[in-house]
Amino acid sequence: MLLPLSSPRVDIGQAMAAVLQVLKDCPNMTIAGLAKATGIDRRTVGKAIDLILKVQESLSSQKMEKERVGKTWIISIAKRTSEFIGTAKGKVRR
Repeated sequence: MLLPLSSPRVDIGQAMAAVLQVLKDCPNMTIAGLAKATGIDRRTVGKAIDLILKVQESLSSQKMEKERVGKTWIISIAKRTSEFIGTAKGKVRR
């Protein structure tokens, strides 16, 4: 996603989407390279990368689900089943 150089400020959500889109095509880039490829300021790209890494870290051990109940959306976070299996392996005796 290449934005014009005279583009207005980009919010963090748009920056994250643009960075992830560029990384799909070229998985190894520097922050400066990502900034040039997206047309977004280098500092904003750095903040987007930091936020993506924090989300990735928190979701590696947790699972987020979205379920519709009537007219309401219920958002829940639970531990991943691999952790449950790992703890169960330690408790099972043969």
